[in-house]
Amino acid sequence: RLRAGAVPPGRPVERRPVGSSAARRASSAMVFLGLRYPTPASRRVATDHGTKRGFNYPPEHVGASRHSPPPPSSSRKEPASDARSPFRLSVPYVADSTFTQVGCGAEDFAAAKRAVSTWKHFQLGWSEVAPGTGASSGDPVCVCACVLGVWIRNPLQVVYREETKDTFALAHGCLEGHMLAGEEAFVVEKKSDGTVWFGVNTFSKPAHPLAALSYPAVRLLQWRFARDATKAVQREVRDARDGKEKN
Repeated sequence: RLRAGAVPPGRPVERRPVGSSAARRASSAMVFLGLRYPTPASRRVATDHGTKRGFNYPPEHVGASRHSPPPPSSSRKEPASDARSPFRLSVPYVADSTFTQVGCGAEDFAAAKRAVSTWKHFQLGWSEVAPGTGASSGDPVCVCACVLGVWIRNPLQVVYREETKDTFALAHGCLEGHMLAGEEAFVVEKKSDGTVWFGVNTFSKPAHPLAALSYPAVRLLQWRFARDATKAVQREVRDARDGKEKN
């Protein structure tokens, strides 16, 4: 005679890790904050976490920065939570697009393209990508930003790198562990009149409660980044031109 809850003889016992689903949810909700300057090891922790779990926005939106703005449609109802992430804010993406002239001619185009492909537009003092970070499709990227003395490590992955005679585009998408969900594309274009332009196309929305609560500040930082990144590319183009003239 079996006691209540006892397993009949011969039946295999199914062992379930205690709290495993809660642990998965907690892991998916993880973001990477610290008071110290990020080390190479701490950056790898963020990118390993993100690449293991994948993009934090729908697969059908991956690569959509090619056509942004407008942003991808958010009309499809997304679950408020799932096994990967307990936080899904059902709001539309916000799209941003800025284009500024950074030079003129083939040499300035080459310099701007080189700056973007080596992440020079992220070396802003308050924001950075580690030198030597790959810029090919599938490469992991850790964007570090210092906000009010706190270093944030956001994991991303290069979605595409595309090049024609007169255009160059590099885009990365947010992985799990990023404060935002969405994609960002950096475009260099030499127009028919010879002028060279640098642009930033993004669509994004909060992917973590901290981002949602501080969203006005997040939007300000996005605007600041686009401005500072453009200045960084302009500086790289100017320095390349000055260096050539000195030689």
